[in-house]
Amino acid sequence: MERFSLINKGEILLWNNVGELKKLIDKVDSLFKNFPENFEESMSLSREIKEIIVKIDPFIDVYAKKICSKCIDICCLNKNSRYEYDDLIYILALREQFPIPDRNLEDKEPCYLLTEKGCKIPRYLRPLRCNWYFCKDLLKEMETSPARAFREFSNMFNKMLYLRQQMLNSFFQSLSNLKGF
Repeated sequence: MERFSLINKGEILLWNNVGELKKLIDKVDSLFKNFPENFEESMSLSREIKEIIVKIDPFIDVYAKKICSKCIDICCLNKNSRYEYDDLIYILALREQFPIPDRNLEDKEPCYLLTEKGCKIPRYLRPLRCNWYFCKDLLKEMETSPARAFREFSNMFNKMLYLRQQMLNSFFQSLSNLKGF
């Protein structure tokens, strides 16, 4: 296997070069595939993150259906829904298939995952920036929920962010422990 250079955090700047994006995905995926024992903690934490996202999805969905279906200023554009390196690591640690676009994407196009019925992939596979962007109207609507429900959502959201950071720390520690990488 070729030497793997540590990837940087932040947006994956390969949306205009799907071929290079696929190469990056293959590199990270091969780490989980070829060294599962080294990355077991990262994979376990990614499953915990998924469980939290699946648990809070219905709460978000109720309010998103009320607000997003009436929206005239759509925020689901490619520039707002791009995956970051952290997202790629998380999805591949789940051993899920990364949702690769079928062509190069322009910033102002609607997101390639958007359909008339909303996003075509489950919330747990969406980019963090997409999942957790709440426009002022959506946030205002969510805040009308019972205080206990909103507090539970907020606590779980914060726990998910904490676990995500732990997963990334574990991934990079495991990566640094591999000889020759």
